Amino acid sequence: MRARELKTRELENVKELINKYDTIAIGDLTNLPSSTLQRLRKKLQDKMFVRVTKKSLISLALEQSGKNLLELKQSLDNSIPVLILSNEDPFKLFKLIKENKSKAFAKPNQLSPMDITIPAGATNFPPGPIIGELGAIGLQTGVEQGKIAIKKEKLIVRENEIIKPEVASVLVKLDIKPIEIGLKIISIYKDNVVYDNSSLDIDEKKYIQDLIFANSQALILAEKIGFISRENVKILLQKDYLLTLNIGKRLNIEVNTEIKQKEHEEAKEEVKEHKKEESSFIGYKESSVKKAQELLKELQDKKIAEQEKPKHKSMWD
Repeated sequence: MRARELKTRELENVKELINKYDTIAIGDLTNLPSSTLQRLRKKLQDKMFVRVTKKSLISLALEQSGKNLLELKQSLDNSIPVLILSNEDPFKLFKLIKENKSKAFAKPNQLSPMDITIPAGATNFPPGPIIGELGAIGLQTGVEQGKIAIKKEKLIVRENEIIKPEVASVLVKLDIKPIEIGLKIISIYKDNVVYDNSSLDIDEKKYIQDLIFANSQALILAEKIGFISRENVKILLQKDYLLTLNIGKRLNIEVNTEIKQKEHEEAKEEVKEHKKEESSFIGYKESSVKKAQELLKELQDKKIAEQEKPKHKSMWD
């Protein structure tokens, strides 16, 4: 079969694959060992399909697929592209691929993908020639309990700097593997949206912490501007209950309450915890409070007006 026919058949196959899957990703094979790609393929074969083909064919297939993939086509620049096809959510797919990266030693004259720092602490080496090797790359050393110790942490290579042979040698001896080996995802398409890798690479723990913090800040602000909601009504009632008891004690007024001691203590504890949260409140301007209160009143007035509108009956009522 002639080369042109093979190319046409491959183009049709790639277009068919693109139209078959909902999620289309472009990966970069630069510096990725073939064995690593094969392991990833095998491990995630039930989650994704990997197609390695020529860049020109991928470009044509993206153009002719019938999907809006022109923005994804830009990801082919400055890379050795590979198609990853899946029906997984883009964020889930990115996470699966990221979790299947492995660590490796740095090679001499390799471009560093990140800042590399050698931490302070003891090594397994007895005093000897290695002291000179460590000193040659700027590390401060000493001898502790018969072993060489690095006295001070040092940033040894910055991101995008060349890793010198002497630095690579020391990193191997200290068993420091700064290089991540894995498939790099450039961008992912789904439902007419293209996500680049910076959007997909989410620190889930930090994201959840930010949501929790935003929620607590919103509750505190709502209380301060007098907005009562299902989420804050309990704590507001507890605070008012304790305030009432306080005022009663100061004025020697007996407050008739049948609340149990246990519930009373629980209310005190919850209010106490709420005050701790209030101490972390980032604050607000009086003008912001005034605007929020005005907006709240406007919304409430609109709701009341809507409720008071006479309902028009149809001719069929």
